Amino acid sequence: MTDNRILDLCELQAEVARIVLQAGGAGGFKGRPPLLRLLPGQLALFLDVDGTLAPITERPEMTRVPLETRRILLELQGQGVALAALSGRPLDQVRRLLYPVSIPMAGSHGAQFSLGDNQDITLASPPPPDMVSRLQAGVDALPSVWLERKPASLAVHWRQAPRYQEQVARLVAGVLAGAPRWQQVQGHSVHELRQAGHDKGAILKRIMRQPEFNGRWPLAIGDDRTDEDAFKAALELGGGAIRVGAGQDTAAPWALADVPSLAQWLSTQNGLMRA
Repeated sequence: MTDNRILDLCELQAEVARIVLQAGGAGGFKGRPPLLRLLPGQLALFLDVDGTLAPITERPEMTRVPLETRRILLELQGQGVALAALSGRPLDQVRRLLYPVSIPMAGSHGAQFSLGDNQDITLASPPPPDMVSRLQAGVDALPSVWLERKPASLAVHWRQAPRYQEQVARLVAGVLAGAPRWQQVQGHSVHELRQAGHDKGAILKRIMRQPEFNGRWPLAIGDDRTDEDAFKAALELGGGAIRVGAGQDTAAPWALADVPSLAQWLSTQNGLMRA
C-alpha cells in the first residue's frame, strides 16, 4: 500500500525538508511515499536492483526482475522519465537483468558506469591480487561461504551459511586492515568490499550532471546500507529517497515494505503520469 496523497514539486521538497529536520538527518522509517504530481520531464529515478526491483535470492544467478516491472520501466522511460540503475553487480549482469530496458547504469557500487550505450567505463582499479587470494583462502575454510569477484569490487556471501557471520566479519576486517584505500559495507548476508570514493552517491551525482538528468528531481530507491550513499546524494540535490524492506537507520524519508510494494508504487505512478 502507498500513501494516497499526490504532491507537487514544492510540496515534495517541503515534506522531505520537514522529515529530515525532525529526524536530525537520520533515523528510522518515516512513512510511505506519496505519489508525485510531476511531469515526466521533471523526474529522475535511481533504482537499485537486488531487493528493490527483484527479490533477494539464494544465489545472484537465480535473480530475475519480473517482466511486469520491466514493462513499467519501459513505459516510464517512454513517457520521458529519466531512469538509471545503481547496482552492486557487474554491469553485464545489470544489463541482462533489465533487458530490454536500456538506461544509464552503474555497477560494482559506482566503480563501473555506462550511459546505456553499452560502452562501459571502469572508474576504479581491480582488487589487488593479494587481497583476493587472502579472502579466497579464508572463504575456502568456511563451507557454503563464497567469494564473488567483480571488475572493481569483491563480495563475500554468507547467506547460505549464517552460522559463519562472525567469522566472515573478522576475515573481511583483517584483510581490510592492510588495504587502507578499500572499505566494506554490509548488505543482505554479504560483505561488499569497494575502493573508497566509489559509491552509489558519487555516481548518482555524476549521472545527474548528464544533459538527460540535469535539472530533474532525483528520487533514489534501494533496500540496504549500500544504497544509503545514493539516498544522501539525492537529498543533497534537493530530491527524495525510498527505502525498500526492513531496516533500522536510514537517510530515506519514505519506505515501502517489500519488492511487490515498490512495483505497485511504480505502476500507480506510471498510471498517474499517463492520465
